[in-house]
Amino acid sequence: MNLFPKKIKPVIVGICGRSCSGKSEVTRFLEKKYKTNIVRIPADRFFKIFNTQELDKTDGWESPNSIRWDRLIYSIEKLKRGESTHIPSKGWTEVFDQLIEPKKIILVEGYLIFTNKELLNLFDKKIWVEVSDQNILWRRILRDGNTKGADYIMDKVIPISKKYEKMQRKEADIILDGNKSKEELIKEIEGNIGKWHII
Repeated sequence: MNLFPKKIKPVIVGICGRSCSGKSEVTRFLEKKYKTNIVRIPADRFFKIFNTQELDKTDGWESPNSIRWDRLIYSIEKLKRGESTHIPSKGWTEVFDQLIEPKKIILVEGYLIFTNKELLNLFDKKIWVEVSDQNILWRRILRDGNTKGADYIMDKVIPISKKYEKMQRKEADIILDGNKSKEELIKEIEGNIGKWHII
């Protein structure tokens, strides 16, 4: 009997892409495929708490400055060492109340995660999900259930995310076409992920 079992040394996978690109679709597929061997860390759980005045001076929630990188990196570093960590169970809170145990695969999902060099160095694999401006607009409207936010999407979400697109896209090991249908995207994921042999 081994009284001192080896710690898990996980593979850290970053899934990045602009708003409504299909990141969650990729994540759900991988969670279904690897089941109990995988855990997801959403970067949007690590949003800073701003007041309205502070947000007006920046690119708002679309900016890399909106993320508490130190806390996110701290959690990923612990998991990479095979140690458990705590993350917020929801966004916009200072309460780190959700216990995350290390698994063979750690998924880090978020649209800004390839902007941070320190975090980039922790990823073993990096996936970028491509999406057009038109698909961002109509998918956001469908997701939110109304057209009231269309101006914000056109004036803020699309141009600001485009500003960070090129620098992030070039960091990816794999680029997936999130403009495709769900079925086509899943086929593309299977064709790429199968080559990794991560488990």
